[in-house]
Amino acid sequence: MKAVLIKADTISSAWSKLIYEIYNNGEDHKPDYSTGTRRLHATVVINDVNTDQVNSFVPFGENLIKKYKEELTEEYADWYVSLPDDDRRKFDYCYAKQLFRYGETAYNTLSENVKNLRVGSRRHVGVLWENEVHIPKFEDQPCWIAYKLELLNETDVRLYILYRSWDAFGGFPANLPAIVEGFKKVFRENDMPYRIESLMATGWDTHIYEADLQAVEHIFKTAELCPRCGNIAAKHAFISTTKGRVCLRCKSQM
Repeated sequence: MKAVLIKADTISSAWSKLIYEIYNNGEDHKPDYSTGTRRLHATVVINDVNTDQVNSFVPFGENLIKKYKEELTEEYADWYVSLPDDDRRKFDYCYAKQLFRYGETAYNTLSENVKNLRVGSRRHVGVLWENEVHIPKFEDQPCWIAYKLELLNETDVRLYILYRSWDAFGGFPANLPAIVEGFKKVFRENDMPYRIESLMATGWDTHIYEADLQAVEHIFKTAELCPRCGNIAAKHAFISTTKGRVCLRCKSQM
């Protein structure tokens, strides 16, 4: 399986570059369930996680992003774990529960990591995968399985994320803004002066589902990557400059 490193300024441009890379250079794969994928191993490095989070070609709207952001909170975890085991609102795994009320110990790994951050330490890690719970299951295990926080100086934090399986087309553009907002909320609530300086996300199996390949193909028939910002933009929205063709947004910033 091919391995790639995607460097991008924003979440939007990272998504654009990633689906372009998978669509054009990924390996077709048949997992042990019925849905095929096109995949590769990817590490994505994002310099600015706060601005330009959602590309206009993402296959859902801002309301869904807002919903994901509301669910990756301690309040949502408290509500979720209060539900009876047979409640239909419970599902196969809950990232908020894994982050804030992990396993049987009810240990809040994220808040404890934030309170104990030290410059230069490599120990501020949280694991969302529970071997005894998830290995026996045939499917529907957590895709996001771990994170690490690295305090670079008094205020700047680098966030690392690890996926065992990562839906690049429909999962990535909802997951990352929600994760960023969830971590920032914990910083605020603990009165910590931290900011996410950069994010590094690794997907061992980063893929586009076979059912989504047609939608991705349609995107690249009508749009292309801007060589300046790396975002997908409609082909008719490019302007020729002395430095080459750029999207209208880049042109306005030149």
